[in-house]
Amino acid sequence: MSLIFQIVLPMFGLIALGFWAARYRGFSTAMVQGLSRFLGIYALPALLFSNMARADIPDPLEWAVLGSFYVAAVAVFLVGGLWMRLAGRREQIAPIGLASSFSNIALLGSPIIMEAYGPTVAVPVMLLIVFQSPLLFTSATMLAETQRSARNGRAGRPVKATLDAAKATLSSPLVVSVILGLAANLIHLAIPPMVMKSFTMLAQTVLPCACFTLGASLALSPASGAVLPATVVALLKTGLHPLLTWLLATQVFDLPPLWVAPAVTAAALPIGINAYVFAERYNAGREVVSMSLLISTLLSPVSISIAFMVSSAG
Repeated sequence: MSLIFQIVLPMFGLIALGFWAARYRGFSTAMVQGLSRFLGIYALPALLFSNMARADIPDPLEWAVLGSFYVAAVAVFLVGGLWMRLAGRREQIAPIGLASSFSNIALLGSPIIMEAYGPTVAVPVMLLIVFQSPLLFTSATMLAETQRSARNGRAGRPVKATLDAAKATLSSPLVVSVILGLAANLIHLAIPPMVMKSFTMLAQTVLPCACFTLGASLALSPASGAVLPATVVALLKTGLHPLLTWLLATQVFDLPPLWVAPAVTAAALPIGINAYVFAERYNAGREVVSMSLLISTLLSPVSISIAFMVSSAG
């Protein structure tokens, strides 16, 4: 539990700093938009590329672990997206679906899971980290670009709308960075250390800048009306996702406890900050995603503790 707070409290400190800067020190909406643009176009793609390029991809892959976690993640994504569709907020389908299913594995999850279960769980944790962005970010980007095509008046031309959405998806910095990083990894491309260092330095700005921007956005656009939907999104992430993962891992894929524990715990993690960067990039669902990120982080000590107990009992 103390490890959770050691990681989470500095994040809240940066969020509070951003809130203070926007509320009392003149950090304007234009500044927030500029910082968000930097994150979405430069910093986050650098993070995704560097992570994919350096990932140690196991061979053979443990498909049952991936199935348990990601079938559950896709199911929760669809629940969140369907909720937005039924509510008439189609532009929020992608960001809310992503927020409902995207775990903070790399920053928060990996040290906590390794501390709880030991180094033997390193392989399943790495598997979950490696595949999260290609599967969830790409799906969310495709949905967001499809919605953008529809808003631009191409809904009546389904073929053109689909082609435009596919083109925009494949040219998105987020997707391009994942594809290039994975390709570099698979062909064992020797990236010069100085080049990789540049990507790493950019990647290290994602967390502090995203937390600061989140706090500033909350100050400039109070999300009081988003508390209820944000709570639902947070509960989908920290409640439904780990429950479905546990059911799939134990009842469908029949995983051994060594593999069930990290999968369920990873699903119980709060929403990853990258989901907020995504919402900012597409200017959709920002208030709900920002508030749900805060709420899910506050709920995470409880959800992670329950995951520990369930995994230990199993």
